Amino acid sequence: MRWYLLKTWPGKEEQLIEKIQRTVSPDLYGECFVISQQRIWRKQQKNVVHVEKLFPGCVFFTCKNTDYVFERLKSAPSIAGMIMCGELAILPMRKADADFLLRISGEDHMVKLSSVRKGENGQLCEISGPLKVCSGQIERYQLKKRYAVIRHNLWGENLGIVMGIALKEDMDLRSYFE
Repeated sequence: MRWYLLKTWPGKEEQLIEKIQRTVSPDLYGECFVISQQRIWRKQQKNVVHVEKLFPGCVFFTCKNTDYVFERLKSAPSIAGMIMCGELAILPMRKADADFLLRISGEDHMVKLSSVRKGENGQLCEISGPLKVCSGQIERYQLKKRYAVIRHNLWGENLGIVMGIALKEDMDLRSYFE
């Protein structure tokens, strides 16, 4: 399957997915989805797991026969209008980009919390979960706010990607990152 990035306005991702599902027969494409991530928020002295989009404004689409599928998309008035107005751009993705996203988000397209421990030298050690895939790319982290930022080249851009982390004291949330 070939991956495509459909760039639209943040907050319009679900509408785009619905339009595609109404326009294109399900047997002509693999999936149409957003990649989400788990993050920990502190509310009233408690940790709460929150789910948000990893790449706001980005919808991912997989298919084999791209020519026919994209002709079908471009002929649908609602989608053609989005393209004409600049509300939608369809970009082919490199295989390396798709492989990376699949490694961190899995088949369910959810970047789960990564378990980390802070070593004696102040650096992160014992990293598990999606962050382990890119541990050499960690640019910075904020333990109190429970996130790490990695630097990765996606779509030809050098992006800072925020990923949720959990510490040993967050073991009440263990079910989220196992």
